[in-house]
Amino acid sequence: MALARAAGLVHGATRVSVFTGAGISVESGIPDFRSPGGLWSKYDPFTYCNYDVFKSNPELFWRMARELVLDIHVQNGGTKEEALKEGKLIKAQPNAAHMALAELQNMGKKVTVITQNIDGLHKAAGSNKVIELHGTDQTSTCMSCLTQYEQSEVISQWIAQPDDKKFRPISEDDFVPVCKNCGGVLKADVTFFGEALPAGAMFKATQAVLASSVCIVVGTSLQVAPANLVPGMIHTRFGKLIVCNLDDSGKESADVFLQGRATETLPALVEEVRRLQESEPAQKPWCSVQ
Repeated sequence: MALARAAGLVHGATRVSVFTGAGISVESGIPDFRSPGGLWSKYDPFTYCNYDVFKSNPELFWRMARELVLDIHVQNGGTKEEALKEGKLIKAQPNAAHMALAELQNMGKKVTVITQNIDGLHKAAGSNKVIELHGTDQTSTCMSCLTQYEQSEVISQWIAQPDDKKFRPISEDDFVPVCKNCGGVLKADVTFFGEALPAGAMFKATQAVLASSVCIVVGTSLQVAPANLVPGMIHTRFGKLIVCNLDDSGKESADVFLQGRATETLPALVEEVRRLQESEPAQKPWCSVQ
């Protein structure tokens, strides 16, 4: 059985790297941008998430960001009216999959989470070692003086607008958050097209995978370069690749493939590892890395 095989590999490993994509956060109410009907079917990412375009027309990115924040709010049971009038925004929360990875760390495994996601949910779940390859939407930085702000500052500026601006059609929205110190434009701390990945992120991710004997891939089709090259490096050190996806993406390269929802497969995997820990000591792997 695939679950038992995967649990045996994780049980025998001291160091585990985990590579996550949008699929792990869908059940937290965060839509998969690339899926049919997703955000990028409405907003061309090479325009709305392009660094050069942002420098001249920052309102385009923030227009898309407004729709994303409202979508998450509604997906989690809120209404647009209460968000815009009262400023009561429901934020996404870690789901069972995020919590399972944090629990694996609490069980004594040295876990490094490498994520393509910008939502900050792995850290919120309690994972201590998280490499955010594409940055985070939890903070924004002034383009002029480099002052950094929490996401709450952007939301408070947005909510403070007069009703006639807040309730206008999104296609007419020209809201851009600004720095309280110098008035410069704020840019979310996410990696735009045409922009380098966060300093050292790819190096740290590569090092984490090469130091592991098991890499678990969750909720990603492994189509976004260069990040998609990272998980496969586990095989250069004779490690094993476990892939957990809702569809069959990544099945051909996996040593063990677990198909299903991340909120079901990851908790089941961690529980099986726990059972093995309680019933027998971990066996030292035959390869040089643990």
